[in-house]
Amino acid sequence: MNITGLISGIVMLLAPIEEVNVASKIYKGTVLTSKVIAKTEEGKWGASAHEEGYQNIKDTILEIGGLK
Repeated sequence: MNITGLISGIVMLLAPIEEVNVASKIYKGTVLTSKVIAKTEEGKWGASAHEEGYQNIKDTILEIGGLK
């Protein structure tokens, strides 16, 4: 799980939906929480942050070069 996935998951949990499926939101929240706890216990947040930074730089270079 990367940082972008974490942020996206939180936004999706908080986004208003016309047909609210409470059980689905609870399940998704539980899965997201489990992934955050596992990543925290493994101490991999630093590696994820570096990976995200490198990916953002790569995407920016590709965008500037017109390749994306």
